[in-house]
Amino acid sequence: MKADFKGKVAVVTGASRGIGEATARQLDASGAMTVLVARSEDKLLKIKEDMANPSLHVPIDLSLDDAPNTIREVVIEEFGKIDVLVNNAAVERNEPAHKATAAAIDETLLVNLRQAFMLCSVFSKDLFASKGNVVNVTSTAAAGAGGTQGAYAASKGGLNTLTKNLSNEWANKGVRVNAVAPGLVLTEMWEPTFELLGEENVMENFVKRVPLGKWGTPEEIANVVCFIASELASYLTGQIVRVDGGMLNI
Repeated sequence: MKADFKGKVAVVTGASRGIGEATARQLDASGAMTVLVARSEDKLLKIKEDMANPSLHVPIDLSLDDAPNTIREVVIEEFGKIDVLVNNAAVERNEPAHKATAAAIDETLLVNLRQAFMLCSVFSKDLFASKGNVVNVTSTAAAGAGGTQGAYAASKGGLNTLTKNLSNEWANKGVRVNAVAPGLVLTEMWEPTFELLGEENVMENFVKRVPLGKWGTPEEIANVVCFIASELASYLTGQIVRVDGGMLNI
């Protein structure tokens, strides 16, 4: 049995690359009308060209205070509803704690946590009406083994807690809220780490903690996101699902 999103409207943030792009493509392939949200309009337009179903692109910077309200206005005007919200957009900075700046910490927490919370909030009544669901993309870094990713790890830990809280608060509305926590997944977000520590060093040494012996792909994470967002997972809520190849020591 395959996930079926025919007639469903799915909003995916951070949809221009990596896990967000892979998720948007899989939702479209499963029949969803997909809303692509990211900063890069050029990248979104290229992805939109491949969509088989009606889709919408919203080029916007999520660090802008009113971005969540703007996104909702555009989505409801175009489609009149939302069924699935995938909070995937994220900012990641590799900064040792002793060199951290307030500006960098604020931006990371703003995009990764506050705006994900605000998107849930502004879409809440629409999700109640459709008995939809939310999938937050967090990270195994939230377990505290993120090295020089202090602000990023803290933001993802907060998103895990938000997932648990909203799942309890919204269960009686028929809305499911879950999270997917990827481990080592080869995306552009690793480029700063490669620059800091060396790509070959990171690729070879980090994977030693993964029993499956390989880095994950965006598509492998998207598979789980789409399953959780589908009716196949209708009895699943409040869960943080790790997709990490069995990662050890974290």
